[in-house]
Amino acid sequence: MESLETTYIFESFKIPECRLSDDFQTLLDNPVYSDVTLVCGHKEFPVHKAILSARSKVFQAMFEHKMLENERSRVEIEDIDGDIMLEILRFIYTGKIQNIDKLADALLPAADKYCLERLKVQCEETLCTTIDKDNVADILILADLHSATQLRQQSIDFINTHLQDVLETVGFQTMIRTHPHLLADAYRAMASLQNNIICPPRKKQRTV
Repeated sequence: MESLETTYIFESFKIPECRLSDDFQTLLDNPVYSDVTLVCGHKEFPVHKAILSARSKVFQAMFEHKMLENERSRVEIEDIDGDIMLEILRFIYTGKIQNIDKLADALLPAADKYCLERLKVQCEETLCTTIDKDNVADILILADLHSATQLRQQSIDFINTHLQDVLETVGFQTMIRTHPHLLADAYRAMASLQNNIICPPRKKQRTV
């Protein structure tokens, strides 16, 4: 008599969702176990050196050196608004960001300052969707100041594509006076584009 093999089918396991991001948000909201306070104007943020150091090379360097603020476990930050710092900390702790559509222009410099590359590029992408003839010069200046290379190139491309509309705007005229090197970069890009259209690069012939 042949033996029959019985295959037992296990029920699927119900694995709880990962709550790491939510748990770290709770850690940010709760001052218990914090070991340093960031002060931005009238707002104070009790935070954790280990988390900030793991996420930002700038904070890591700050806490590794025996600075006066570090010894007092209190760091004064004068160049970032409290609301912006809250979003920076939210990103550091959870990898998430709120209100980026409204805050991208202010978040980008802060992300650049603390070497938060992912947040910086997210800000670049958001700002890119807002480019128009009236603000492209301001966005180009912002991108240039903070080495936002992708946003910088997109701004230059927009200027070259809509040059006649952009030329007469107040922002563009101001940029010519205050950041003339950006005008030169835009013209070089335009000249390069026109040269490629007139004389496209030759394809290499295959040798047999």
